[in-house]
Amino acid sequence: MSNYNLVFDEVILKQLKKLERDIRTKQIISKILDKIEELGPDAGNLIDSRLKIYEVKRKHPPIRLYYKIIEEKKEAYIFEYEMKTSHKKQQNIINKIKGKVNESKT
Repeated sequence: MSNYNLVFDEVILKQLKKLERDIRTKQIISKILDKIEELGPDAGNLIDSRLKIYEVKRKHPPIRLYYKIIEEKKEAYIFEYEMKTSHKKQQNIINKIKGKVNESKT
C-alpha cells in the first residue's frame, strides 16, 4: 500500500514554525501528519464530499487539522490546524479553506 505525499499550505508552514517552542503540540501535530501520510482519507472525517476536505480531531488538547485528498496524485494537501475554540471560528476556517480550494480549481 502506497503512502500519501504531504503538501503544505503556507498557513500550516507558518503555524509549524511557531510550534518550535511548544514541543507537546508539535509532537501531536507530527503524529496526525504521520497518520494522514499513511491512511490518507481514512485518517480523518470527511467535512465536504464535493471538495474532498477532511478534518482530524483530537480532544486533549482540542486540536483540529484540515486537509484535502488528491487521489490521482496520492497527495494530502495540509491546510492548517486550530486549537478548538468556538463553533463559529471553526466554521470560518472551514469556509476559508473551501474558498482556497475553489480558487485553485479556476
